[in-house]
Amino acid sequence: MACSAVRSPVLRNSTVRHYAAAAAAQCSSSAAVPELQVLSNNKVTVAAIDNNSPIAQVSIIFRTGSRNETYSTQGLTHHLRIAAGLSTCRSTTFGIIKNIQQLGGNLFATTDREHVAYTLQITRDKLDKTLNFLEDVATQQVFKPWEIPDQLPRLRYELSMVPQTTRVMELLHKAAYRTGLGYSLYSPKRQLGKISTETLQHFVNTWFTGSNCAVVATGVSLSDVSQFASNLNVGSGDKAAEASKYHGGELRKERSSDLSTVAIAVEAAGLNKEKDAITYAVLQRAVGSGPRVKWGSTVSPLQRELSSAVKADDFAALAFNASYSDSGLFGVVLSSVPSVAGSITKAAAAYLRSPKISDADVARGKATLKAEILYAADNEPALLENLGQQAILKGRVYKPSTLVAEVDKVTASEVKSVAGKFGSGKLSLAAIGDLSTVPYLDELK
Repeated sequence: MACSAVRSPVLRNSTVRHYAAAAAAQCSSSAAVPELQVLSNNKVTVAAIDNNSPIAQVSIIFRTGSRNETYSTQGLTHHLRIAAGLSTCRSTTFGIIKNIQQLGGNLFATTDREHVAYTLQITRDKLDKTLNFLEDVATQQVFKPWEIPDQLPRLRYELSMVPQTTRVMELLHKAAYRTGLGYSLYSPKRQLGKISTETLQHFVNTWFTGSNCAVVATGVSLSDVSQFASNLNVGSGDKAAEASKYHGGELRKERSSDLSTVAIAVEAAGLNKEKDAITYAVLQRAVGSGPRVKWGSTVSPLQRELSSAVKADDFAALAFNASYSDSGLFGVVLSSVPSVAGSITKAAAAYLRSPKISDADVARGKATLKAEILYAADNEPALLENLGQQAILKGRVYKPSTLVAEVDKVTASEVKSVAGKFGSGKLSLAAIGDLSTVPYLDELK
């Protein structure tokens, strides 16, 4: 059993995770055609790619996450993620773990601000013997009151291991949205031990419904996935999340640290505006999403601008693009020694207000994005993540070649046009670490 905070698809974030291949697939993932249908009996969305992979992956995804929490239930989805694999109506914790291990499978939970997913990975010949455990973990929770407190040490451990760059991104969302998308993926320390079994069960009963559910799979036929999904015990409610509202603002957290970490952002497009979302994804790569060679440097326009401003190399900077269903953030994350943090932050804010990018930068950004889309199509876990996000958030699935074609349609003038809107956008700023030289938000206007 394992759990993870979030693994983001290509168009939502720059992070791309790479896994060692377990076995060579008989047929390329990119050549297989994704299929989708909505079941009539329980309204569950089903999507699958039967790519002849020797490893079958099945995810049960619910369209709910930390944005669906309230002020008094902040951290609930973190508790829910930790509770994956505890006793259910039909299985004990020992029974779930022992059987999955015996069959050589892997069962884990992931959460995002907009989804909770339970994923099973196992060889195709053992899939039928393990699907019932996936169903139990995702839809048959009971949250026994004597099991929940036992998870608190693990919660505390996870909170102690959150990197500073992740913490600053959580602060940035809080500053930008305040509630909803502003609620963190991680539980506040004040909430440890205060999320009861009744609260967890109420959240599951409210949001784990058929209309908010998708079952996606790779290495499995659509008919087999549909048969499994049609028997899921999910509610019939149709509750939707409140629309997000971008506010902008500033949050700072001073800590004893050798580094200053700062994130600056403006509101960008959500996935409900597909053309703009793809344009922002291209813009991120054009501005600079980090070095493409491990331990190497980058020649991105962002890096050049900041280097010329401080005449030093004691910093790291990259652009990020976080797109959600109805809103998004586009900005820059900076990490530097405290002595240059102020200069770096002012230069980054000035660049974000008026990004300087050439046609060559846009061409490089398009090429990078297209490569990431195609790499993800040949990476089984990344393929499943993208398939699940498309099914649960868009209600449709795309072939990699279709996404590549959409990227090709983006013009340099369109990228420069969306970049030009940043000057009138309201800034959000988050900073953590040694903030002795980091300017306040009103000093950046």
